[in-house]
Amino acid sequence: MQRLLQSVERLARLAQRDAGLPAVQRALGEELVAVLGIDQAHVIVLASGHPAYGVVSLRDAGCAEYVLPRPGALDALRWVADAGRPVTVPDAGVDGTLPPELVRTYGVATAAVLPLRAGDTVRAVVVLGAREPRTWSASALHSASALTDLAGTAIALRDARLAAAIDPLTGCLNHGAMRERLSEEIARARRQGTPLAVTIMDLDNFKRVNDVYGHPTGDALLRHVAEALRAEYRSFDQVARYGGDEFVVILPNVRGPRADIAASRALRVLREIHVARPDGGHEGITVSCGVAEWVEPEGPAELLERADQALRGSKAAGKDGVVRAPTPTS
Repeated sequence: MQRLLQSVERLARLAQRDAGLPAVQRALGEELVAVLGIDQAHVIVLASGHPAYGVVSLRDAGCAEYVLPRPGALDALRWVADAGRPVTVPDAGVDGTLPPELVRTYGVATAAVLPLRAGDTVRAVVVLGAREPRTWSASALHSASALTDLAGTAIALRDARLAAAIDPLTGCLNHGAMRERLSEEIARARRQGTPLAVTIMDLDNFKRVNDVYGHPTGDALLRHVAEALRAEYRSFDQVARYGGDEFVVILPNVRGPRADIAASRALRVLREIHVARPDGGHEGITVSCGVAEWVEPEGPAELLERADQALRGSKAAGKDGVVRAPTPTS
């Protein structure tokens, strides 16, 4: 009971500190392993309703982070995400019960899967795992649910604060929220030794759209661009409005060349957007883009500055293209 109370206090402090999502994932997993005495606990965040990226806490082996491929068939994780109810998995070796990555990589033999709600929304699924067959007692599941609910409260409080940081015109993260998210992703990349890239995009000749067609048309164009970018990039990439007609895309686990390719593909999609003219005709748009890959010991300001310099290089080269920032020399 004393250990459970310590876990409750830790998760309650996270809610008070407005901790980021990765911190909540790690803390919840660690406390579930400690309180229940299990091999492992996974906290897997949903993106577009699908289990996307998780943190696993392993007994005596610390934590690790991973990304799940988008599942095809319905498994226990998807079922819990959709139904919002817990389920036990007596035999994880049965095909289709759990993602194969969890079974192969972490040796899960049996599991219990719980929903993590933030407010009325299931934001993540929690997987209690064991490498040997076992049953899940009602008291263990009750303790796990209580800790999961506390983690959900911490996430809901953070969601409320971030909601105030959404750009009202485009629905993207605003400038301040983007910098905070970029700080989190840099910290993640530093811990894991994984790559990270950012892209800054600027609409070419946007002032002319406002001057010729009016600000309502310019606003509609910005909303259209934001929607197109969110549709083009991965569900866990972050699209933000940097200011005016500039957008930033944060690309976790992406090296520079892949970011170049993703930016070029997004620019082709944006070229398909047209502005309607009063005479019934229409004209297309072009976008200039700068890409930079994070290198140690950069912080958000330095990384964004290099991407912005690359953007200015794209403008100077004639616009409608992608320029990659060179790696800084020590």
